[in-house]
Amino acid sequence: MTASNLALIAFVILSLIVLGFAALILGKMWRGTITLDDLLTEPNVVPAKASLARFQFLLFTFVIAGLYLLLSIEAGTFVDIPANVLALLGNSGGSYVLSKSVSPGGALNRTDGGTTTTVEKKESIERTEG
Repeated sequence: MTASNLALIAFVILSLIVLGFAALILGKMWRGTITLDDLLTEPNVVPAKASLARFQFLLFTFVIAGLYLLLSIEAGTFVDIPANVLALLGNSGGSYVLSKSVSPGGALNRTDGGTTTTVEKKESIERTEG
């Protein structure tokens, strides 16, 4: 058994495990156990608003991961990720983190003297000393 055959077998096993987890999650989403209602919305904002930074981060992550998987399968080995692709993914993640810090309720917009804000189902806000 050569190293390339062993790598291919390991890759297939790893892919089957990942696909199994994906099928499990999709099954729970289908039954309603897992909801994605607030996946792309800003937290702690009533009414809910879409977040471009969250959408961009989600989209770039899936596109880059899918292309990496496709290129790795075609090459039969793990391929190197170019530095500009990593920079693009880092830029997307950085914009997401920055949007989290400047969003309402984020770290840069706190005017409550250090108290912790808790939102329960976007209906009632409780303020407790933290």
